[in-house]
Amino acid sequence: MSSTSTPAEAVSASPPAPRPAPRTAWHIVIDINGQPYPTRAHDPDAQGSSDDCYDLPAEQLDYVRAVHEAGHAIAVLIGGGHLHHAEITTGPATSDQGGVTSACNLADGTAYAVHSAAGERAADRWLHEAGLWTPKRAVAVEVGAYGDRQQFLRLNPHVGYGDKQVDYHVVHDLADLALDQHWSQIIRVADALAHHHHLSGDAIAELIHLANGTHTAAA
Repeated sequence: MSSTSTPAEAVSASPPAPRPAPRTAWHIVIDINGQPYPTRAHDPDAQGSSDDCYDLPAEQLDYVRAVHEAGHAIAVLIGGGHLHHAEITTGPATSDQGGVTSACNLADGTAYAVHSAAGERAADRWLHEAGLWTPKRAVAVEVGAYGDRQQFLRLNPHVGYGDKQVDYHVVHDLADLALDQHWSQIIRVADALAHHHHLSGDAIAELIHLANGTHTAAA
């Protein structure tokens, strides 16, 4: 889960044109708060909370959360924003948020798109690399990004799931490219976040030798 104070339109709208078939198939089989929720991954047996779908030991569940927030945090820094802090919830979730990354001054549209999807795409990638990926866990990753997606789509009404001018897979693609370029830094931050549970933005920036951007809003 992420929060930014100055997000911009993230994927520019252009004059309407014939839309090709979306590259990503979206499966709408899950309801969140009574609303259909599209996911790229598909498992008809995925039910219950994200924790239930992950079905991981506590230490690995905490680490997935750390990777998610590390993805957001790195995206803020490479996007020129100011990172206030990142933190994770440990143990069984007591809310629908496994963590929070707080930032401001991320006004560039593409940078905001990367930031929005970096958490879920980082978690999905880590599950693959750790040999823990399953369709059900991938669904859990996407459900855990509900707040990130909702915030993004409110600001970008031309983006949707195969039903709008721009498909959300474009946002995923932008995030995946950033992950490719900064993966070792994301893992370094995730390691530290899993250990400390809360890190200031300045501490994260120092850890991975990136500049923290200009502070323009309260944390």
